Amino acid sequence: MDMSNRSLAITMLGMMIGAAGCGSEDQGVAYASIKNDFNNPQMSFQPPWTICESSYLGQDFGPIPLDATTAEKLIKPGLDYVLMVASWNDPACGPNTILPIASANEEEIVSGQHRTIAINLANHQGACPPEGVAPIPEVLYDRIRALWPQYTFQPYDQRTQNTQCLQ
Repeated sequence: MDMSNRSLAITMLGMMIGAAGCGSEDQGVAYASIKNDFNNPQMSFQPPWTICESSYLGQDFGPIPLDATTAEKLIKPGLDYVLMVASWNDPACGPNTILPIASANEEEIVSGQHRTIAINLANHQGACPPEGVAPIPEVLYDRIRALWPQYTFQPYDQRTQNTQCLQ
């Protein structure tokens, strides 16, 4: 094999090895932020939820006041719900005003994407929801309890006995 064919063969082998690595374990990265969009004027109702805690794809996004958006965080692409502890009409997140909530939709982010996920009336589910808001599934409720045990939310079968639900 002459030198030019050998060089071409090595280049092609390198390209095949590189292509084989694409889509394997390295799925790249994405950038996500979360917006507290509960005050969205286009919705029929603007519930006064302050997001006291938030997590998406295992990344902590922290508190999010009404109308605020978190800083972008570097995350591994995937599909998950936004998990939250939210406070009704109490920016201080007092223990009598908080409930576990989650996005109503499983949110997807793909490699290289910059995405802001808006949490609002239509995109949330809760522990003791009013009419028109879906109840949170047990698996999500339990994930929230595990993430933030300091809030001592009642077990799922007693979720309507959480302080905020009784008000």
